[in-house]
Amino acid sequence: MKPQSMKVFDYAYLGSIFLGLLQFVSGYGTLKAEVAAQSATSGVALSPLFPLAAYAAFVAVELLLWFLVSRKRVIIAKWIIVLFFLLSLVSVGGYFVGPMPLSEIYGLLSLIAQAVAVAMLFRGDSIRWLNGRNAPGDPQG
Repeated sequence: MKPQSMKVFDYAYLGSIFLGLLQFVSGYGTLKAEVAAQSATSGVALSPLFPLAAYAAFVAVELLLWFLVSRKRVIIAKWIIVLFFLLSLVSVGGYFVGPMPLSEIYGLLSLIAQAVAVAMLFRGDSIRWLNGRNAPGDPQG
């Protein structure tokens, strides 16, 4: 049976993905304008759908990592999640400069949820569960 820490990981990680979706939707207009401005400056024409496609690809990778950790108990996916979290910490300082639009509030909440999810991966019961693959009588759920 899946330990409580892994259940909290599921809720927090999937919640962070949902909050990231809210961040993307609420900031899409600004992002599209930034891509258009960069495209005009660099002379390289980018489709206005480029941010949408990039975000969809990123969410697909996040969901794949969640599936590999939560359902298949793949340890390397756990470390990739940790790496992505650490890389996302680079942007934390930008949240506290100037006014904070709604999209940044969603982004900060998503980061907090992701921190909770990563912390759950290092609890004792989660470590034992992740290392104890396919134990007899231990359902995946």
